[in-house]
Amino acid sequence: MKNSLSFISAGFFCQAVFAVNAAFGADPAHGGDASSHEAPSSGLPQLDASTFPSQLFWLLVTFVILYAVFSKKSLPEISNVIENRQDHIQNELETADGLKSEAEAAQQAYEESLDNARTLATKALHDAQNKIKTKAEKQSNDFREKTDKDMQALEKRLVKAKTDAMDDMNMIAAEIASEAAQKIVGINPDIEQAKTAVKAINGTKAKAA
Repeated sequence: MKNSLSFISAGFFCQAVFAVNAAFGADPAHGGDASSHEAPSSGLPQLDASTFPSQLFWLLVTFVILYAVFSKKSLPEISNVIENRQDHIQNELETADGLKSEAEAAQQAYEESLDNARTLATKALHDAQNKIKTKAEKQSNDFREKTDKDMQALEKRLVKAKTDAMDDMNMIAAEIASEAAQKIVGINPDIEQAKTAVKAINGTKAKAA
């Protein structure tokens, strides 16, 4: 690449130099003194066939000199700059590809994390609903059982209270009957017999009802 640039640059430069010299009528073989020759009457000076050998000679000499200068100094620096630029661009492209791959991997990981979070959230909500339902059912069953027990205990207390009340009423009735028999008939009946008689009478009324 360096040799190609040197060759092309030197060729263009030599062509430009000799074109300018020929345009002003300079003869490269005689130091560029245009007064020592008779100016052509017409046509371009650089197309004069008599000056072709000297033009080719100095063109070759100038080309070699310029090629040596450019190939040793300027063109290597230009080539290094171009190569460094290409390396820099290549590194930038590789870095961009790496960043693109990292971004795609990060996007994929984010989407996977989001899907996992959604799955976990759905599962947690379902578990919470099941726990709440189970707890509510347990509390309802416990409340029902407690209510049933309370109702049974209340019924037992009511039956006992009714029995106790009936016993008290029978006792009172037996005492009243005993006192009445003592005052009316003049006998003193046994209180237990009186209670038995009252219970029998109450039992007969209950059956009749």
